[in-house]
Amino acid sequence: MQPAPKFRVIIAGGSVAGLTLAHCLLKNNIDCIVLEASSEVAPEVGASIGILPNGARILDQLGVFDDVQEEVVSLIDSYFWAADGSLILKSDYPDQLNERHGYPIAFLPRRTLLKLLFKHLGDRQDTVLPSKKVIRIEHHPSHVIVHCADGSSYEGDMVVGADGVRSEVRHSMWDYMERQGLKSEVQKERSTMSSEYNCVFGISTATPGVDPKDIHRTFAKDWSFLTIGGKGDLSYWFLYNKMDRTYYGSDIPRLSKANVDEHVAPYLDKPVTGSVLFSELYKRSTIRTFVALEEANFNHWCIDRFACIGDSIHKMTPNLGQGGNSAIEDAATLANHLAKLVQRSSPCRTDDIHRCTQTWQASRRERVDKICRAAYNLTRLEAIASAKDKLKVHLVPYMEGRMINRTSAILVASPKLDCVAETLKASQCSIPYGPKLPASVTAENIWERALWGMPFVGCVAIAGATMGTIIHQVRPLMLPYFIQGTWSSNNGEVVDIRKPVYHVPFLDNLLQPLITCFLPSISGSDLQSRSQMMSFLADVGAVYGVWLLESYRKANGWSEVAVPIGISSAFQLKGIGLLAPIYYMQEYMRAPLSKLLPNNLHEVDRTGSISLLAAMSIGHYLPTLASFVAPTLESRRWWNAMWQIFPITVPLIQVPLALLAKRLLPSTKASPKEKGETSMTNTRTVYGGFALISALTFVYARHSAPADASLLSIFWPGLRGHLLPVTSFQEGIARFLQYDHVISMGSGLFWLALRFREIKRSGVSLSWWKAIGALMATTFVFGPGTAFALGWGWREELLHRLAISQ
Repeated sequence: MQPAPKFRVIIAGGSVAGLTLAHCLLKNNIDCIVLEASSEVAPEVGASIGILPNGARILDQLGVFDDVQEEVVSLIDSYFWAADGSLILKSDYPDQLNERHGYPIAFLPRRTLLKLLFKHLGDRQDTVLPSKKVIRIEHHPSHVIVHCADGSSYEGDMVVGADGVRSEVRHSMWDYMERQGLKSEVQKERSTMSSEYNCVFGISTATPGVDPKDIHRTFAKDWSFLTIGGKGDLSYWFLYNKMDRTYYGSDIPRLSKANVDEHVAPYLDKPVTGSVLFSELYKRSTIRTFVALEEANFNHWCIDRFACIGDSIHKMTPNLGQGGNSAIEDAATLANHLAKLVQRSSPCRTDDIHRCTQTWQASRRERVDKICRAAYNLTRLEAIASAKDKLKVHLVPYMEGRMINRTSAILVASPKLDCVAETLKASQCSIPYGPKLPASVTAENIWERALWGMPFVGCVAIAGATMGTIIHQVRPLMLPYFIQGTWSSNNGEVVDIRKPVYHVPFLDNLLQPLITCFLPSISGSDLQSRSQMMSFLADVGAVYGVWLLESYRKANGWSEVAVPIGISSAFQLKGIGLLAPIYYMQEYMRAPLSKLLPNNLHEVDRTGSISLLAAMSIGHYLPTLASFVAPTLESRRWWNAMWQIFPITVPLIQVPLALLAKRLLPSTKASPKEKGETSMTNTRTVYGGFALISALTFVYARHSAPADASLLSIFWPGLRGHLLPVTSFQEGIARFLQYDHVISMGSGLFWLALRFREIKRSGVSLSWWKAIGALMATTFVFGPGTAFALGWGWREELLHRLAISQ
């Protein structure tokens, strides 16, 4: 047995992960040895590997990447093909990723990369020991002993498994965990690995039509191709195929090369490009391998003096190309943590090592989970595994920017080796490496935003089908009242519905029918509709107020105020349920997050916010309240007429208030941060006021409703309410206003969800369960207007926090 140095890491497996870890440890002056089962340092197993910018950055720190670049051609274009050979999309995303992140996508034989990693060990090549198949590991309180098949054994402070998907270290770690009383945990781990797809991969000589610098993906039901043109006219190719069922654990089949020809026969006439069939690649293949593709993301990567990295602990399908690159990241990050451990404590006790590796796993967990999930989804997308995947394939031409940004989001957050300075390539790329993409990069293109906004189109269609159907039946029922010229309430009050209110013939003729529609509820003739209308009109105030606040952002000019004013004026005539989705669609299309964050352009003008609540109180909330509590029906009708024109009167009232506020407010030379805090304080007051008014009104409306009226009967018209016959003017108007309320608030809450999604994509921690649960609970207890106002305020708080962080 060889003596152990002060701190020594035994690496099982001379894989890409194992050799990279050796480099990283040696850079940190940590002793190590690599035990490789094969008799060669770089055995020929027919595999290729793609080096993406996150892996290339670390290899560059190790001084290896320049040699890697000599062995490859940088990929420029990517082609997406349908099963019939028709082009879905041509994209230069590989070249864009190179420009963004400083490194090209590089494809080369795995054996070549292993040779380069070994070569760059220089005078430490003796740390790699071939023909050392690990068969058993002893874990002692102060050290580990690793036994090899040739009878040799090696002692060290810890052992790291870089020995692939069938890792002996992982199995030894499980055995150790069972001895520590973790049998149930181990039982779960042993059944984690699954295999749903198999793969034939190979390397072919020059194939006409497969050009260097190009990558091709073919999407088909239950199978797919990936083909890469490489240096020296080599082509690297993969045929993925869904198996008859999903296999687990020890049931995963070992596939034989002898069956390859039979397996690929049905796919020889399938296109790998628009002009090249798979048969052209296959007949030129010099290497081909047939394997089941294992998938597993284990919960336990390490315990005490055991640790595992790469495929031994998170195995993913190769479609995404992140398996090897994630292993390189594992090696660098584990070395970073061990370096801190060695500097901090000597000798290192088992508890010290355990805490160190557990911290390392925790730091990697979220990122690896995300990458494994992305690889899983891409494999199913390319094999069109579901109706959802089929739809996504049709949307690929419109999602190019989104695909590039999602890839960039993975790459930009990649770790590096801490003990080596950032490389020149990484420091000079257009998007700096960091925890998240800049908001200016994550902005979706117009087509992506249009796709996400399609539910608004659906809301407009639903409003037309429901509200339009009902109002068509109501109109004939209104005519007798206008012929008669009066309307009588249940308590006997009679009001002249043709009496001018505005004394402007155009306005009186335009709005008298609308005012009449509100008489059943404001008179109390329909008590259930009265409760619904109270809450509805208060909620309309919150919606209109938020629309105005959106137009007051620094990113907008004052001309933007015309949009909410115009749409609100229109919805008084046609119904907010029909017009609100149109507002939300145009606002979502015109104001991406990337437009709001730079230079604090998201901030709301302070004079606008300060004056808005007062203007809304005078121009909207006062007429709303008076419409229900004024002493006579005639006076209520007059106040409702004043409410009908609030989209115009509120801005007219606000202008002098804003000018007064601007004159009275002191002009200070506050810092941008202080200005932002002041703006946020004013905004909180306004949205808090809207929420409070909607909440109080909703609670009062519920408690003042008839005793036999349920919450659903007050606010919900039913899924088929528009199909029921309208038997009276009063009944029809009540049902119309219920649909108006539900559709307008539903579209508003969906708009908030899209805005939360933007913020979450920019790196802000946000739980969808928390957001949805909070909005639903608030809607049930305090009404949809309160949920909308507080939801918008929550978004503002997150925007404020995001702007500060950037």
